[in-house]
Amino acid sequence: MTCNSDMFIRTLAWFLVVHFTAFSYAGRSHFVTTELNIRNEMQGLKRPEIVYFCQALNSGLEYGWRRAKKPPLGHTLHVLLEGGQKLEEEIHRCHFRSVRGTADVDIRMTAIDAEMCNDKKACAVHEVTPEGIIFDGKEWDFEERYPRLIPRRYLEAKWKPWPRRSDRVAQGSQRSRGGSH
Repeated sequence: MTCNSDMFIRTLAWFLVVHFTAFSYAGRSHFVTTELNIRNEMQGLKRPEIVYFCQALNSGLEYGWRRAKKPPLGHTLHVLLEGGQKLEEEIHRCHFRSVRGTADVDIRMTAIDAEMCNDKKACAVHEVTPEGIIFDGKEWDFEERYPRLIPRRYLEAKWKPWPRRSDRVAQGSQRSRGGSH
C-alpha cells in the first residue's frame, strides 16, 4: 500500500512540475538582439575626434564613454530588447561631445525594429557630422494602408556650442570678487 501511495505522490509531483513549467513559459515574451551603430563622420575638421556616452533608460544599462578619433571610426553597441506579446520601447539617451560642442539624442528602439534589421547588416546608423547627429536608416511609413519601410536621412540634433572662453573667465573672476550670481 505504501508503494502505491509513494508512486502516486511522485507521479502527482512530476505532473505538477511539468504542468507549472509549461504554463509559466507560455506567456513569456522572447528577446531579440539588435545593434545601435554610431559612426564618426566629422570630415574636414582639424580635430575630428568625438566622445559619447549612451544609457538605456528603461533597463538602466550604461554603455560607458566611447571615443572615435577619426572618421569613419565608430562603435556598434549590442542591444537586447524584449519582444513577443509585450512591445515596449527602449530609449537610449546618448550625449555627444566634440570640438563643435555638445548634442543630446534619444534613440528609440522596439523589438519590431530589431527583428526587421537582423537579416541586414544594420538598419540605422547615427552619423556624427560637423552639422550635428544625423539618422541614416529605415523607418516605418504608416501613411499608407499597409505600413512599409522607407529610407530616411535627417538631422536628429544640432551641436550646442561650448561657452566662449572669455565668458567662462569673466564668470570665474566675478565669483572670486564676490559679485552677485
